[in-house]
Amino acid sequence: MEQIFKHLSSTYAQKVLCSELMLADVAGHWKVSTSRTRVEAQQRALTWTQFKDKVMEKYFPKALRDQKEIEFLQHKTREKMKLEDYERKFEQLSRYAPHLVDTQAKKARRFELGLHLEIGGILASHQFTTYSRLLLAAQAISNRLEIDQTPQQGAEPSRKRKWNGSNKEKGEGQNKKANFG
Repeated sequence: MEQIFKHLSSTYAQKVLCSELMLADVAGHWKVSTSRTRVEAQQRALTWTQFKDKVMEKYFPKALRDQKEIEFLQHKTREKMKLEDYERKFEQLSRYAPHLVDTQAKKARRFELGLHLEIGGILASHQFTTYSRLLLAAQAISNRLEIDQTPQQGAEPSRKRKWNGSNKEKGEGQNKKANFG
């Protein structure tokens, strides 16, 4: 909701009023019941910050926010997880810990920390200052790794010959030049 208001030059009172009008269902009923407990002067004096705090307290308590922040901190790519899935979940969870991703460099570093070792290891030698550049590099590496791991059509797997001789003659004749003449 706050994103809606970033581009508007509304007063705080207008933001509160508009937000309250947007509340539906259970949140709408909650708003009506809390509004009844305040006189009109209190209603007009309600600041945007107070309104946000009350909504957050009611529908997104501190314990749940802390739990989501921990989930974000522990988010890593799992076995067989595609980079796109990791990125999507990273973006979803990052909103619960905005202080950890409030600059491009911090966001890039946090994203890098959760990558598979093969991708993260390659990227660690670079100092990415923007999330978008890190993401492009990670995608390029991920794509290359997928290509390298996909068997090529028409290519036969390597077939090495294995020693099938008896153990009692083990070592005899090995590393000797063959005499064909």
